[in-house]
Amino acid sequence: MNSEEKPDVSASSTAPPLSEILDTHAKVESQVGEIYINFAAAFGQNADLRTMWSAMALEEGGHAALLGAVNKGVLSGMFQAKSFLLPLDVLDSLVTRVADYHRQTTENPSLDDALRITWELECSELDFMRELLVSSSNLADLGFPTNVESKDKHLGRLREVIQQYTTDESLRREVKFLSAERFPR
Repeated sequence: MNSEEKPDVSASSTAPPLSEILDTHAKVESQVGEIYINFAAAFGQNADLRTMWSAMALEEGGHAALLGAVNKGVLSGMFQAKSFLLPLDVLDSLVTRVADYHRQTTENPSLDDALRITWELECSELDFMRELLVSSSNLADLGFPTNVESKDKHLGRLREVIQQYTTDESLRREVKFLSAERFPR
């Protein structure tokens, strides 16, 4: 290499291909679904909790399938993807956080821990990132569903369950405060 040539650092500083981002995000959504399945099984003696976490697991599976459809469509050329800025450090952080939560589900978490993890996951950047990815494609134009369930309905049920079952007063206050802030009366 002569003095005028510079090493190519662009490969290390560029974003991974969209297909890799979509694949990673779909895996995270699937792992969140597994967390909810674990919670549904661990607290299955309570029908309210089992029903809530089972429904949430199915929804996360739908999110993973939706991202998989976008990925297959992008790879095959069926879907177009508009350019968008994806904060990769946020995705990396979520991958790490979800893996840690998944590990915690195998350690017999308390109900308060399970509710806290669920709240944190549902208030995380996952939904924002999924919506960003889906909205950057022409998935809706092709007739694919882009929203499995209303986020407000989903969070509303979780808020009710937390208020009813948690003994963690800080979680109860956080949920109550954020609910009042988001849904003022």
